[in-house]
Amino acid sequence: MKAVSAVVAGALLARSTLAEHIDGVVSWGITQRRQPPPPEEARRLRKRASTFEEVITNEEARGGYFATCRLGTPSQDLSLQLDTGSSDIWVPDSSAKVFNPSRSSTFDVVGQDEFDINYVDGSSATGDYFTDVFEIGGATLQNMTMGLGIKTDIAYGLVGVGYALNEAIVGTTQSASSVYPNLPVNMVKEKLINTVAYSLWLNDLDSSSGNILFGGIDTRKYKGDLLRINIIPTSQGLYTSFNVPMTGLQAVSSSGTDVLTSESFPIPVVLDSGTTLSYLPTDLARQVWKEVGALYSPEFQLAVIPCDMQNSQGYFSFGFAGPSGPRINVSMNELVLDLTSGPAPVFTTGPYKGMDACEFGIQNFSSAPYLLGDTFLRSAYVVYDLVNNQIGIAETDFNSTESNIVPFPSLSAHIPSATAAPDQSQATVQPLVTTPAYAASAGFTNGVSSSPSAASGLPPALGIAQFSVLAVSMALTMRYCTYYGWWLEALHGDEGKSGTIQKQRNMRVVRAVAALNSSSRAVATRTGAVRHVGLGCRTQLATTQQQWNASRLSGLRYFSRTRNCRDAAADALRAAKELAAANMTPEAAAARRTPEEAARLERVRNIGIAAHIDSGKTTVTERILFYTGKSKQIHEVRGRDGVGAKMDSMELERERGITIQSAATFADWKKKENGKEETYHFNLIDTPGHIDFTIEVERAMRVLDGAVMVLCAVSGVQSQTITVDRQMKRYNVPRISFVNKMDRMGANPFKAVEMINSKLKIPAAAIQIPIGTEKEFEGVVDLVEMRTIKFDGNRGVNVKVSNGVPADLQAFAEEKRQELIEKLADVDDEIAELFLDEKTPTPQQIKAAIRRATIGLKFTPVLMGTALANTGIQPMLDAVCDYLPNPADVPNLALDRSKKEEPVALVPYNTLPFVGLAFKLEENPYGQLTYMRVYQGSLKKGQYLFNARNEKKVRIPRIVRMHSNEMEDVNEIGAGEICAVFGVECASGDTFTDGRLPYGMSSMFVPDAVMSLSIKPKKSSDADAFSKAMNRFMREDPTFRLHVDEESEETIISGMGELHLDIYVERLRREYKVDCETGKPRVAYRETISRHADFDFLLKRQSGGPGDYARVMGYIEPNEEDPEKNHFETRVTGGTIPDKYLSACGKGFEEATLKGPLLGHRVIGATMVITDGATHVTDSSDYAFNLATQMAFRKTFPDAGGQVLEPLMKTTITAPVEFQGNILMLMNKRGTIVDTEVGQDEFTMIADCSLNAMFGFSTHLRAATQGKGEFSMEFSHYAAAPPHLQKELVANYQKELESKRTK
Repeated sequence: MKAVSAVVAGALLARSTLAEHIDGVVSWGITQRRQPPPPEEARRLRKRASTFEEVITNEEARGGYFATCRLGTPSQDLSLQLDTGSSDIWVPDSSAKVFNPSRSSTFDVVGQDEFDINYVDGSSATGDYFTDVFEIGGATLQNMTMGLGIKTDIAYGLVGVGYALNEAIVGTTQSASSVYPNLPVNMVKEKLINTVAYSLWLNDLDSSSGNILFGGIDTRKYKGDLLRINIIPTSQGLYTSFNVPMTGLQAVSSSGTDVLTSESFPIPVVLDSGTTLSYLPTDLARQVWKEVGALYSPEFQLAVIPCDMQNSQGYFSFGFAGPSGPRINVSMNELVLDLTSGPAPVFTTGPYKGMDACEFGIQNFSSAPYLLGDTFLRSAYVVYDLVNNQIGIAETDFNSTESNIVPFPSLSAHIPSATAAPDQSQATVQPLVTTPAYAASAGFTNGVSSSPSAASGLPPALGIAQFSVLAVSMALTMRYCTYYGWWLEALHGDEGKSGTIQKQRNMRVVRAVAALNSSSRAVATRTGAVRHVGLGCRTQLATTQQQWNASRLSGLRYFSRTRNCRDAAADALRAAKELAAANMTPEAAAARRTPEEAARLERVRNIGIAAHIDSGKTTVTERILFYTGKSKQIHEVRGRDGVGAKMDSMELERERGITIQSAATFADWKKKENGKEETYHFNLIDTPGHIDFTIEVERAMRVLDGAVMVLCAVSGVQSQTITVDRQMKRYNVPRISFVNKMDRMGANPFKAVEMINSKLKIPAAAIQIPIGTEKEFEGVVDLVEMRTIKFDGNRGVNVKVSNGVPADLQAFAEEKRQELIEKLADVDDEIAELFLDEKTPTPQQIKAAIRRATIGLKFTPVLMGTALANTGIQPMLDAVCDYLPNPADVPNLALDRSKKEEPVALVPYNTLPFVGLAFKLEENPYGQLTYMRVYQGSLKKGQYLFNARNEKKVRIPRIVRMHSNEMEDVNEIGAGEICAVFGVECASGDTFTDGRLPYGMSSMFVPDAVMSLSIKPKKSSDADAFSKAMNRFMREDPTFRLHVDEESEETIISGMGELHLDIYVERLRREYKVDCETGKPRVAYRETISRHADFDFLLKRQSGGPGDYARVMGYIEPNEEDPEKNHFETRVTGGTIPDKYLSACGKGFEEATLKGPLLGHRVIGATMVITDGATHVTDSSDYAFNLATQMAFRKTFPDAGGQVLEPLMKTTITAPVEFQGNILMLMNKRGTIVDTEVGQDEFTMIADCSLNAMFGFSTHLRAATQGKGEFSMEFSHYAAAPPHLQKELVANYQKELESKRTK
């Protein structure tokens, strides 16, 4: 073919040089130009999502390699960015004035609305796939498939030359079969080149111009040998990025050479033309910084260095693919980058005082893969072979004026003139980690100017408004400060004065790249500065750069070469690290919290409403929404008004009058404090009361800071109240108590207070007393302030507060106030001192003590009212503000996976790295809705997060606040808040971070299922809908389980009870239109042993080839330490059974206990000890000993007194007193009565009942109590089933097995 011209293109400025005519290659000229982001986007500088999966957050403004091409008929000249990390060519449509499809006669849409690409920085492009004529130089591709960005915020096009699996359509369809021929592949198909490979290099560092050579190499453009090294595939064996093993790094200067080592060697590094800086493991980066005297601020994730170090004669030598692999030397002038594009910032204190500050080109990162970006690649000649999955690499020869292009001879040919790096197998060898002597450190400063100041030492501890290591001496406008994500403080002069400060405002923090016109003028507009994902360029047009250099280098100052200064620099680095580490502690982070942030957190309350079933939780929540103004009218539970409660959004909830799913909402409450109105923000979760839906309470309590425990004024503490109390204690959730239903006959709030103290074992005291009782209840007396609170007007909206107490209640109020003070004295030291001194605490002291004791989990204040009668809710909301914690008041811990899951405290501070927990999943017409608690940092729309469980990166496309089943879109959520997000595939309990912290969080407790039943759709055509529903239900509810019985091949669903499973069967019918047949409920029995039994079992069988031989001896016995768990132990002496077979015995025991020999249910409470055995030279194996252990356990099980355990349920029955005899008769056949409590009108009975006997109990209870009785159950423990039941169960199981064998 004809050779094509090499074009070196700017944005709108192009020049070309002719290359010699060579068949089999296409040369395409490139140039680098800087593309800064808009200031408001600069803090989100990230890499392309499709380049690799690591997120880079601490990079300088981005840019890239650009080249000129032609598109369409007639052709239109375009300037496109080159990207080795993607595989699409795409251009914006005519609105960006880059490409106009209507002017091309060969333009043809082939995939309408199928093009969709997103970037980590939040930018994106969507539109059509089309084909058209594409020209590069003189080479023409007739039908090139490309993307047309109809909706995009990127103002220029892009040419991807990476692996085809990086095409945008692959990410859309999740199918590798969706790839279409990209540019290199099409060039091969058109016979323009012979293979999918290309070379990339810079010819000229000063102008940053170079070439990409498709299909060949230029042997005159590199020095030394060109060595081939293998690219590392993903764990799935796929090739998606240019990932190679870095195996060595040396620091070299005139004073010596240091070998730098890391625990991460060999280090997987991506050679990425889309990144400015290079990122290495932290331990290695620190050694590099120490060699050159760079200073690092962990708070801002940035290493800085004096700008004069670019004149250093030292360099770093990077080694790859083993000790004999290629080495690339990178000089210091490539590693010192400008922080700004105007006058440089200045160190104002410390050893570099008075010197210009620059960014260092090697930064640190926490996990693989790491990056070698522009600061490395500018020194390297790289050949990318996408067929053989190899990289050819050598040092670039910038002095070469000659060219010798050698094409690849064929599709599978190796890189011409390149030899394979020897001993690449040694690339996996981890070298000995040593501490370098830093012999090269002194030589790096040779020839470098020194600071004019003799002062040494460290800067003082700086706040959020400054670097933690250096301060910068210039004032910036707010938009420029936002660009860097930190505040740069002007330390010399006043901002209001003219002169120095005003002059410094003219600095160009962001390089102007919007457009380069034909006369080479820089036009500083934002229209072109919207793409931030390419390779950052450190040079501008020659004239602009010269002017800037003149201003920056006019007063060169030289480093002192004395040892004292070097020691001071080392001391400064060490002390700066210690200071930065101290500044990252929770205490230091909390101390730096701004007043605005502290005020926001002080007014946030994350609370839940929890109680026993039918205590009035949802009714209380409805009043909260009404009084806070979130709802304009009140709707009642059970849909009496035809609408139903707002928080019961499911049709089933409104029909049955119970809460099935927890529902989240938010509201603002205005509270008067010190004569002015303060607004508090509530995130509220209404939880179910029925034990069958206890998982909803579990996950709510996991993420809440406080709770309101609602009790019935008649019944007080009930069975589910005890369960809720246990859940609150499990997650250390402070609570206030609200005694509801004060207008009911027999209401006695002080009975409830006493039951909290006695049954829940938590100190409690009333802070209110009622005014009137039962139907006469009209208000409360506040015992703290000793004032009267009454409610009138429509729905009780008018709260009348009057000082003083009604005369008939004065003595009673004083008595109860004294009880309150005495109870507080037991739990609070300050009140105890006042009490002992016989002093009366002030209302403010009482309030403060209640708050301290409540947050400290030592006390619960008790309020009272009746939600249905609209009385007492407003004071309860005030109590939430006064006594429950804000997000900063409660300790929240994460687990540092890099330190063996060491607990670390999280601080609800917006500028810290993000940590959040997904605690609830819900299917929605718009996709999966994930409820998330933000513990640290802030969450923004479009942000990318990492799932700590599977390390997958996900984008957050939409953030909403939930109001039951309604949503309100928001762009950002702060620390300490609760929100919901769309588009995140995860599991309940997953931790999310922004990639900067190796943290995970503990999930919630999930109880075991207690009941199962078989299920199948009536129509085979409903199988798909049935499967979809089951998958959804299991994702949403961790207590809902499904499995297929291997023997009967029946689908079995398991849950927390009869109601739990009934609800899901009904949801299948209503939501998915699937009618199902269900079998008899199955009880989750267990099997165990009751005595010691010895065994000596020999497995010996031959099958023509190698046989199976294993002999195991030992005994089984009950596990006395923990009857719920199994234990395996080996006591083999003399090596009769090798260790590798003993581990197989342990696995065999685990497998045997999964399915017991009596009923096929799980075995618990068994201990197995292996004491001796025998092996065969050829026939023994892991499999044989695994099987022998299983068979020995099953054979010995009857001798060890094997028996069936059944689940006993703690059953609480409440009914009118007149039906007590009937219920006693019912319970005599079903269980053992534990306790009975008889009240004035009704009684409560607690019994341990067999779950098997409780099926259908609700029907019998209704008949025995004329529909007035109610009951609840929760799992208590396992106990041996009656002998006659055991025999019946075993016989039935044997019949089932026999019938299956005869089929």
